[in-house]
Amino acid sequence: MIKLYSEFVNSSKASFFKSLGIGVVQGKRKGVYLQTLEGLKENIPPIKWIDCRTSGGVFNLGHCNPVMVNALKEALDLGLDIGDHHLISEQRALLAKELINLMPPGIKKVQFCVSGGEAIDLALKLAFATTKRKKILSASVGYHGVTGLALAAGNKKFKEPFLWNLPNFEHVEFGNIDDLKNKIDENTAAVIFETIPATGGILIAPENYFTQVRELCDKFGVVMIIDEVQTGLGRTGSLWGIYGGLYEFEKITPDIMVLAKGMSGGIYPIAVTCYKPYLDTVFKIDPFLHISTTGGSELGCYVARKMLAIQSKEEFLNHVKKMGIIFKNGLENLKDKYSHLIKEIRGRGLMWGIEFLNERYSLGCTLLMIQNGILADYCGLKEDTIKLMPPLIIKEDEMNELLKRLEIIFDKMPKK
Repeated sequence: MIKLYSEFVNSSKASFFKSLGIGVVQGKRKGVYLQTLEGLKENIPPIKWIDCRTSGGVFNLGHCNPVMVNALKEALDLGLDIGDHHLISEQRALLAKELINLMPPGIKKVQFCVSGGEAIDLALKLAFATTKRKKILSASVGYHGVTGLALAAGNKKFKEPFLWNLPNFEHVEFGNIDDLKNKIDENTAAVIFETIPATGGILIAPENYFTQVRELCDKFGVVMIIDEVQTGLGRTGSLWGIYGGLYEFEKITPDIMVLAKGMSGGIYPIAVTCYKPYLDTVFKIDPFLHISTTGGSELGCYVARKMLAIQSKEEFLNHVKKMGIIFKNGLENLKDKYSHLIKEIRGRGLMWGIEFLNERYSLGCTLLMIQNGILADYCGLKEDTIKLMPPLIIKEDEMNELLKRLEIIFDKMPKK
């Protein structure tokens, strides 16, 4: 299977994993676990990983969640398919209403997309159309997707190989309000940030940072866009990271909020751009200016509604908070025990980063994790940090097993 993948899909990716000795194919998966199908050699037994990647939150409800699987079957049995994107859709209307009822106050509109990147593109297009300005400010360590405008707003690592340094896109230091103050002005259309930059290293902004971002946007008439693709839908222990999930007292309503990954329930991809009504003017002029043929498919909407019914419940969010406290305490204990390896831990809920004293440790730890039953990786823009994002349904015994496996892994790392 690895040979086939190498020949017909991506030989460089296959070679990369082989060079690390982890040329494995994903096989059976259920709940928080993911089992490999095969390894580099016939005598390598399958590895049963605890999934701490979750593809950035795609598998918030675990792998092959039976409720999500049944939802897709129900949708098919009801005679639903992708649906015609030009026609009015019952499933889109129902999902949009349920989403808006859960949104921070003031956000009242939803547009549907295929991916997070497309949803970010739409958010930036709305900012351009509404403000009639072109300047975009984003975090230098940000990652918002690989499509046109989303790619332009991200870190140079992902866009320079494609000669995609578009004019009017500028970077600021995440968490540094003075840097933002120096660059925001009357020519700025939008400011776009992830609530917690994941690829950037699971960075936590200082208290009141986003409050001040909101105030600056209001002062200059700038659209505030928040990317909740990874932090949204309960990942921080609150339904939204920007609205009480980062700091409980700090509840910020952006002008636009983007969701993707976890909207799928791990079963059917869907993304949304949710926004305040004043940004809807362009669609009043022409409702067909942004179309997405398979975005917001009726099958995906039906699945997403079932997902929301689970993840928006207080009981579910309290479970995430409880598991998050256990995870935080366990990681802090590991930091104390392995201070010769670990510099800092940071995160919220079930979204944590472990920053090592150097990149050699983080790369070594990533390899050891994969070899010893944890699927996780290091942050692409901060390679001294690994990110840990287990499914939100993880149980206490599974959490304890995860912490135990981490301790075994740290024991195998160099002492100096």
